[in-house]
Amino acid sequence: VMYLIGAGTFARVYRSVHRETGRVAAIKVLRRRHRAEPTQVEQFMREAKVGMQLRHPNIVAIHEVDPDPRNPYMVMEFVEGQTLRELVRIRKKLDPITGVRLMLDVANGLAYASTLGVTHRDMKLSNVLVTSTGTGKLVDFGLAALADTSNDAALADCPSARAIDYAALERGTGVRKDDPRSDIYFLGSMLY
Repeated sequence: VMYLIGAGTFARVYRSVHRETGRVAAIKVLRRRHRAEPTQVEQFMREAKVGMQLRHPNIVAIHEVDPDPRNPYMVMEFVEGQTLRELVRIRKKLDPITGVRLMLDVANGLAYASTLGVTHRDMKLSNVLVTSTGTGKLVDFGLAALADTSNDAALADCPSARAIDYAALERGTGVRKDDPRSDIYFLGSMLY
């Protein structure tokens, strides 16, 4: 582990280098205060499980997972760049071509995830990484919903305050929590 590159409410992300291969990676570690909470550990592990399935150029890849509840972590693709939120904050606004190109990258990642029955459910500027070459990559599938066609009762819920915007939209429109149209709505909000 080299140094901290990002911190959120639930986890910290560090830049690291594999000793033998020299490969640079990001290591996401659940914060210590959440390790004693089974629901937080479960959510973290769900993100890892979902992320391990997703292999697409517009989704940050998860390479390894250590499910030890005392210190769970995941090894992810390291993205040289910044979040879309940081980019917009620095530039104040993006020109239309750049904005549309980044949203097309995100839409491609969402479309791929949708083919596997996965909806993101936490679309926001800070969950899109922009590489140093200008490619948009989705990150943080911690609130992802997996399609459950066997359960008609899988309507919108709000297991976490992080999903409140999604729950409000889904309950207000009467769609299931795994409906990809919710991601599309928030993608449009991000573009706007």
